Amino acid sequence: MGSQIAKLWNALDKRVVFTLSLIAAIWIVFNILSGGYILRAENMANLFRQVTVVAVLACGMTLIIVSGHIDLSVGSALGMFGAVCAAMVTNLDIDPHFSVATVLLLGFAVGCVHGSLVHFFNIPAFVVTLGGLIAYRGVTQYVARQSIPIRVEWIKAIAQESVPHWFSIGLMVVVLAVLALSIVQTRKRHTRAQLEVNPVWIDVVKYLLTAGLIIAFIAVMLQGEGVPVQVVILLAVATIISLATRLTPFGHYVYAVGGNRQAAHYSGISIARNTIGIFGLMGFLSALAGIITVSELSSAAPDIGDLKELETIAACVIGGTSLMGGSGTIGMSVLGALIMASIKNGMSMMGIVAQMQKVILGSVLVIAVALDQWSRKARR
Repeated sequence: MGSQIAKLWNALDKRVVFTLSLIAAIWIVFNILSGGYILRAENMANLFRQVTVVAVLACGMTLIIVSGHIDLSVGSALGMFGAVCAAMVTNLDIDPHFSVATVLLLGFAVGCVHGSLVHFFNIPAFVVTLGGLIAYRGVTQYVARQSIPIRVEWIKAIAQESVPHWFSIGLMVVVLAVLALSIVQTRKRHTRAQLEVNPVWIDVVKYLLTAGLIIAFIAVMLQGEGVPVQVVILLAVATIISLATRLTPFGHYVYAVGGNRQAAHYSGISIARNTIGIFGLMGFLSALAGIITVSELSSAAPDIGDLKELETIAACVIGGTSLMGGSGTIGMSVLGALIMASIKNGMSMMGIVAQMQKVILGSVLVIAVALDQWSRKARR
């Protein structure tokens, strides 16, 4: 029995186990201190709403950092795209569907411009996106110098409504089925490549543990109004990008470029295409996050998106993405965002003032990086 437990432990991703354990510990501690309020269905739904914007941005930022770059403009870009969307819908009375589609395409185009400047003009991404941070904040303050209300119900529903219970259950079934299929396909690929394959029982146990977490999440959400629409959007974004990084050449090239740019170039990988692609994706996600933000606030204000770039980078770092490039995963960055949101949510429930919250979150970030560096040295 002991040997089987040891085999199972060796097969588990220690970083994922530690992160999930840390999240559980944070919830339990704050639940005790708040008198049992944290784990209520309505607060959990609110928590996952709070994490959505940063987690969506973190999905793109992970690829940016993995490839060896940084994007400081995502918070200002979020505000600009949200303000432009609100202005198109409310002030210019443009069709909402057309406005949303236009803003998303505009976000992708702006991101491609960032990537082009970085690659073709050899301008450091730090400088390009720092300029974007300043410029886009100015555009936001000009467009939304007076708060612009959102009156279109389906746009407001993105961040204020939940999907029906039957949709939540159906989504759970689909996710569990896809997870099982992914495990089976992975085993087949490893077998064909004559790589080491885990015993079947280990993969079954890992599947059951993951399925238990998914079922528990859905069960808690169903005790309230259901899974928020924006959380479904986050799950879709994270799943698509995660699968793309694992199963497509584009994803493999991003990690190859971040690991060793010169070797990737000599291997025939298009550095330009990948650089422009990841920045384009980041711009698209910034626009999506901007739409979610104005939906949540039911308006566009001059200060929306402030400091979101720092929260996004912090989420990636806490999730284990190396600032040196070459390593990091989408799922862990989302969990990093959840850690930050859980701490902020718990501190708010405890009545801790916003200024002290920033001090604590900054300290958590530094400690997380220190622990990560220590663990990397230990492994080496």
